[in-house]
Amino acid sequence: MSPIFSGVRIAHVDANASSNSFNTTTPPHASEAPSSRPLIDPFAAVPTSVPAHCEARKTQLSQQEWSARSSKSLSFEEPTRRVEIQWLDDNNQLQSAHPATPALPIIENAFNAFARGALIPTRHGRIAVEDLMPGDEVETVEGDFETVVWTGAMSLDSRGRDGRKPERLYRIMADTFGMDRPAPDLILGAGARLLLRSEGLKASLGTDQALVPVPSLVDGVSVFEVTPISSVMTYHFALNCHRMIRVNGLDVETYHPGASATGELQGELRERYMALFPHLSCLGDFGALSHSRLSSAMIGDLSPR
Repeated sequence: MSPIFSGVRIAHVDANASSNSFNTTTPPHASEAPSSRPLIDPFAAVPTSVPAHCEARKTQLSQQEWSARSSKSLSFEEPTRRVEIQWLDDNNQLQSAHPATPALPIIENAFNAFARGALIPTRHGRIAVEDLMPGDEVETVEGDFETVVWTGAMSLDSRGRDGRKPERLYRIMADTFGMDRPAPDLILGAGARLLLRSEGLKASLGTDQALVPVPSLVDGVSVFEVTPISSVMTYHFALNCHRMIRVNGLDVETYHPGASATGELQGELRERYMALFPHLSCLGDFGALSHSRLSSAMIGDLSPR
């Protein structure tokens, strides 16, 4: 039986602010939490897996090769940041590059879903997200296996350069949503979305499942912002289609730009964006979303049950 979303307190968080605070004050213990603390229970039990990891072959592209491959020179006045990408080419070989890309949320969300240590279930056991590579097969929540075709990583700006706010991460304390959900603590970026199951969704969406942005779940007790004392890396990965992966016991989506990408990515910006995914030719190649996505405002409209 699907668990029910009940009585969640939603704190508004600026989607452009993502940070990792490992120097933050430890939140109150669960026993000290008020009775109105989140009672979301949207996740199923963690599948058991055997620890191991198969290595993939890696070929490093030179900057010149990347420049020739990614195109013509495009003028873009927004601040940029350098990211890391890896993908499987047409010969199923692993390629990598470190391009500079516009520092915009629509693009940064492709790189800031997971902090180091998030455990990804693969055919050979759970491995840390920083060790995941294209060619690895990950286990979906349905129990089948899909090949990772792309990975992305970037360094968070913990100091707020170029007039931007310091970027944050979001820590979900162990057992927040039930036994071993998550286990251990899970640290996610602003680009992560969790699968929410709620009877209250049926009236508006026709389904009791939808994806919610992690920042919208912040309550300062069991889900809270953390700010790193120095730069840290964050990660994301994509499969051939949009799927859900059980990470540390919580159902988290693989990367997909979302339905709004068509309108947000126009002209040169879209060219810059698509250059980050050399294995694809257009936005349509990402396929359809497996679940609807909710905004923070939509979550606040749900009636507690």
